[in-house]
This record gives sequence, C-alpha cells and structure tokens, in this order.
Amino acid sequence: MIIGIPRELKDQENRVALIPRSVSYLVRWGGKVVVEAQAGERSGFSDDEYSTAGATVVGSQAELYDKADLIVKVKEIQVGKGEHAHIRPRHTIFGFNHFESSRELTEAAVKSRATFISFEKVVDEKGLTPLLMPMSKIAGTMSGIWAGFFHNYAFKHDKSIRLKTGADLVKAKFVEDFEHIANVNIDVELKRMLSLQDKLAVIFGGGSVGEMAARVCSALGAKIIVVEKREGRRKYLHELNLPRCSVIMAADRDNLRSAYVIIGSTYDKEKADRVIDEKLLKEVSEVRKKIIIDVAVDQGGNFPYVNPSGKYSPTSTGTILTPAQIDYFGNIFIRVPNIPSIVPRYASTELSTIIAEYVKDVANKSPRSELARAVSIKDGKVLDGAIIKAHSLK
Repeated sequence: MIIGIPRELKDQENRVALIPRSVSYLVRWGGKVVVEAQAGERSGFSDDEYSTAGATVVGSQAELYDKADLIVKVKEIQVGKGEHAHIRPRHTIFGFNHFESSRELTEAAVKSRATFISFEKVVDEKGLTPLLMPMSKIAGTMSGIWAGFFHNYAFKHDKSIRLKTGADLVKAKFVEDFEHIANVNIDVELKRMLSLQDKLAVIFGGGSVGEMAARVCSALGAKIIVVEKREGRRKYLHELNLPRCSVIMAADRDNLRSAYVIIGSTYDKEKADRVIDEKLLKEVSEVRKKIIIDVAVDQGGNFPYVNPSGKYSPTSTGTILTPAQIDYFGNIFIRVPNIPSIVPRYASTELSTIIAEYVKDVANKSPRSELARAVSIKDGKVLDGAIIKAHSLK
C-alpha cells in the first residue's frame, strides 16, 4: 500500500497524523509515502522536511487520494467540505473516525465502500486504547489548565465571556510550557496564575483524561473528587496519593453544589454517558456557578448544554481559540472537540510516535487482532455494534 498523509480539513484542526521522523521510519522499512502540500505546516513541519524524510509531496488532496491506498489522518472525513468524494473502495482510512457522533458521516463512509479503521477502537491485550491514550492525556491536562485559566481570568458580561487583562500572556505561557505541564511539572509562576487553591473540582471518569485532569487540578491546589465506576481503576487512582483527592463510585448533590469546576471525561467505546441531566444541572448551578469542561463532546458529551436562550444545543461547541460559552444557568461551559490542537506540534509528535508501527502493519497487511477489531466500516457494511446502536441502524 502507498501511504497518504492529507492536510486536515476540519476547522481549527492543526495536527498532522505522521511527522517527518515517522515518515523516515516508514520509508526505511520500504514503504512509499505521499504527503499533501502544507499537511504539516500548522504543526510546524515543512514540506521540505517531508521531502528530506523520503516522502513525495503532492499539490492537492485529489492527487493524494488518487496516488495513495492507505490514508492516515487525524480527524474524521469532512463530508461538508467534500472530502468523501475522493474516497474509493480500494482505500483504507486510518484515523479518529468517531462515527457515533454523525449519521451523515457514517452514511458517507458506507456509501464509499472503503475500509475505515478507527484509532479510538484499537484496544490492546490489556484492554487499553493505545492510540487514543496520548491524545486523552493531552485533553485531560488541558482541561485542568483551562479550569485554572477560566477561574482566574474569565468574567461574564451580558451572556458572553470576556477575559481579563493579561489572559493572552498566560495562555501563551501555558502553551509554550505544555511539554513540562504534561509531565505535571508546573513552575511556581504558572501555578500562581492558574491557582485553584481550596476550590473543589469534581471529575467524572478516572481514565487517562480524568487522571491527568486530577493531577493538574491537584497541582494547582484544588480539592478533588474523581467519580469512577470501575473498581480496579478506583484502586489505581487511590494509589496515586494525590493531595486532598477522593475517589468515589457516584457523586451526590452536595458534591456538585459545592464544586467550582466539573469535568466530564467518561467514554467507553460507545456514546458518552450523560452523567448530569438538565434538571440537576439547573439545581446545582443555583448554589454556585460552575466552570464545566466536557471533554467527551466528540461522543455526545457528559452534560447537557442549554444555550443562553434556553434551547438545548448539543451541537454547539467552542473552539481552541474561543473555547468557552455561557449556558442558560450562568455557567462557563467548555465543549471543544479537538482540544489537543491547541498544542499541535507536541500532539502530532505524540500521536505519530505511537501510530507509526500500526501504520506499517496496516500497509503490510500484517495480521494484528487489535487492528482487525478496530475495523468500523468495510465494503459498505457497518461492523461496529456501537455505531449501529448510536444511529439505530439495521
């Protein structure tokens, strides 16, 4: 198979699936790689770097799809921008597909009769999701940072959110220092800027996202409650011995009323759990307005978003540039589907490093059970029960 790396078309998606170092690895193995011009530009990787690594750079997406067999990309095919029109039955699409979130996307994939292997559905022998995990850790880290940032630098003005003087400098600093922050190595100045001292943060989900959110919020001085159903994961989180951190099976109203920050990160290969309904959200918001960060928005979200006009708006999201929205109850709501794009070079490097070996195996048609199980759609058929359930398909 010839491997193709397209330029991402999703709005404000700044990552690239494979960086030049991984391309060089694949070329040394004997693979042929085609890269669309400017595919890595927003991540800080030039066309010349890809050429030096051994890739052929082509001028358009149509040409890339024409030449390549295996398309390796970050985000799902953008139907609204016509990306699906380039796909042929011979293609294998390997990326974050998130078919559960869109019936239109699912139908376009079925109609193409191509093979779609989903990063998020690759599960190893330990039950872990190795291709999703590095992005989940970034999203969890960023949700902790955003909790501190919006607590300290945001204020509400006439159904909108404004930022205080100095917010841009703080943002630039945490983006620049992200590699250290991802290792929970936060300098004293940034801790002061993002302080959550003695504020309660309730985190739903104790997986990779929830763990990193808890680590960062704890480092910023917050009191933490992690809500996690799985016994083994609760035991693991207890053993981290994070200061003033409780791990429980279910949150009660008092927890939610007292919280300054609520983070949602529950997702289990299907649609996200709805952990708080609209009625409960209204009730707990009357006591204290919250910063609510819904990391699971790609899969439907953990919390209902009711816009300032009082209308339930599940498709309304923020962006990495303007992540926060006001909800009907006066909370600051953050629902961003591609959080890692705020640190694209770091995120692209982490993703590329972990997927390169899988790309080689797909291209070489090597038998690998976790890849076989991650085939979501093939030959015009949906093979994943979660997608069938999400869209009530036959």
